[in-house]
Amino acid sequence: MRCTPCVLLIVTAAVLASCNTFRVAGAATFGRVHEISVADIEAAVAAYKAAHIYEDTSVAQIQVISHDEVRLYGDRGPGPYVIMRRVHGKWRYYNTEGIFTS
Repeated sequence: MRCTPCVLLIVTAAVLASCNTFRVAGAATFGRVHEISVADIEAAVAAYKAAHIYEDTSVAQIQVISHDEVRLYGDRGPGPYVIMRRVHGKWRYYNTEGIFTS
């Protein structure tokens, strides 16, 4: 009976810890986030939005693939994404079919 409060405390702590979401530029961010700075992720999102000023550029999720690549997912849940790659220090985007777009 004494163990019950300890178990309850551990379960509560685990549930609360799982609610903690790392967010960058207002979007849930996951993946290899330790490989890239927050400023670099924000720069990738800004470059994407600057290139698409007349389109819906809302980003719901950001997946960090590597130091030089992130994937931006829109508000419609998992599905199509935009690949942002750093090339010679500048962020460029590719669509999911692999066609380079600057």
